[in-house]
Amino acid sequence: MKRIIVICCFSLLFYSDSLHAQLRAGLKFGVSSVNLSPEVIDIRDASDLNDTKLAVAKADYGIHAGFFLQLKLAGIFIQPEFIFNSNTADFKLSQISDSPFDVVKSESYQNLDIPILLGIKLGPLQLGAGPVGHIFINSRSELFEVAGYDQKFKEIKYGYQANAALVIGKIYFDVRYEGNLSRFGDHIEFHGNQYSFSTNPSRLIGSIGFAF
Repeated sequence: MKRIIVICCFSLLFYSDSLHAQLRAGLKFGVSSVNLSPEVIDIRDASDLNDTKLAVAKADYGIHAGFFLQLKLAGIFIQPEFIFNSNTADFKLSQISDSPFDVVKSESYQNLDIPILLGIKLGPLQLGAGPVGHIFINSRSELFEVAGYDQKFKEIKYGYQANAALVIGKIYFDVRYEGNLSRFGDHIEFHGNQYSFSTNPSRLIGSIGFAF
């Protein structure tokens, strides 16, 4: 992913100088919503008994902000972005044996998202698609209050995005769909056992951008 980013940046500079392409840079910010299927997973305790249930109670809206570069040439554009993204999810943890409890705990995640879109420009409308990398930055979790909980986040995860943007002057109104190649919750660990939900999360992302 790092090599792809470097190649894209050099390509933008080269083509901008040699082919008089139109290069734009700008800032963007917006919100996103996560789509997850309802599911409950069984958690083994220290005695290897399945007496605890974990489910997603709510996946809150996320926020993001960052900057983009865009090279346009003959109706085609390439657009790498560097976006700080923060999301929050609430997990419901239930236990029916020993000391019964039913609690909701929140987790927040911060990532550096790096999508690279390739697309076409049709008048004020732009359509694009491409890969995205999510580089883990930080997390905070109330699940650490539960005995046996731990986290193991991957340094980077991959997915893909498809977008449609309306460009009015220097203002971009962008809507996109994102799919991910990793399962939701694959960072969760209880008593040394790794867990994840069976679904790959997807997101709807809405942004407003301002070109310089």
